[in-house]
Amino acid sequence: MNTESHAPTRMQGRAAPCSPDCSNRPGLQALWLLTAIAAASASGCAGATEGGGNSYPVGVETNYNGLMLPEGLHPFYYYAHYSASHSKDNAGNDNRQLAHFRIESDIVAARLSYVWPGVTLLGAHLETRVVQAVAAVNVEAAVARPAPLGPLDRGGSRTGLADTAFSPLILGWHGATLHQTLGLDTHLKVGTYDSAERVNIGRNYYQFAPFYAFTWFPSKTWDLNAKLRYARNTRNTATDYQSGDEATLEFSAGYHPTPSLAFGLNGYVYRQTTNDTQHGVVVNGNGNRGSVNAIGPYLSYAITPKVTFMVKVQTEFNARNRPEGTRIWAQARIPF
Repeated sequence: MNTESHAPTRMQGRAAPCSPDCSNRPGLQALWLLTAIAAASASGCAGATEGGGNSYPVGVETNYNGLMLPEGLHPFYYYAHYSASHSKDNAGNDNRQLAHFRIESDIVAARLSYVWPGVTLLGAHLETRVVQAVAAVNVEAAVARPAPLGPLDRGGSRTGLADTAFSPLILGWHGATLHQTLGLDTHLKVGTYDSAERVNIGRNYYQFAPFYAFTWFPSKTWDLNAKLRYARNTRNTATDYQSGDEATLEFSAGYHPTPSLAFGLNGYVYRQTTNDTQHGVVVNGNGNRGSVNAIGPYLSYAITPKVTFMVKVQTEFNARNRPEGTRIWAQARIPF
């Protein structure tokens, strides 16, 4: 199969933002929730974990995630906007401990993917990826307090470097209609972080996540894509906080009315599978396990076989222990 024929819709990759510190002491639960909101806005991601954020920006690799590019160097560029005005508790209800909040984040990122020429392993081509992002976060939030005290303002904003995403080795198999990738994502703690700040961009710990993805073309005009990822996080040495494991399924289904144009649905399912702990104690009594679903439309267009643009919208629902909002992506593949 000539993979270049599908270049208009190969918009895979990742940006790598972020999160702040938090506390699991009962008296500081409302403050912790606001910190979580800040983190989630910075990362533009789903999940509880420390501060409610996530190293991996879930939702970025919904399309053509199983299709490895041709040999050589490929640059990608990303912009993501996330906004939310609802924060959900462990039961999925609006959190009553918050008198007011709104979060906004904007992220720009660049990715380089290199498919090694003439190198194969187990019948697969080999790829290496690196991504660097910068995030700007604004949080308007207040803890609810009884009269006459009134709400306690705990908002803030920050702009800075996000953690670096690095995938040292990805294997890619090509078939007549089915394409598959298998690899390891890592996130390195190089982002902007200060445990005294309300909002942080870096997370101050490492993440390691094996993944499997496939892209299937049942016909010349349809495609189906999915990526399954399971992440483990190391401990944040500044806060002694251990974030739980995270499972993510990203997916899309698209229709191609012309070789240059594609549109369809994309989304994700996120589940935190183990408890958060701090100082060896389960956080908030329930492990602060986050979960969320999202779905929305996407549109991609190829100006040339190597110059492609994509816009995606992802509306979240059924969130637990995290904000529930809307994410907008603009992605581009443009050669040097």
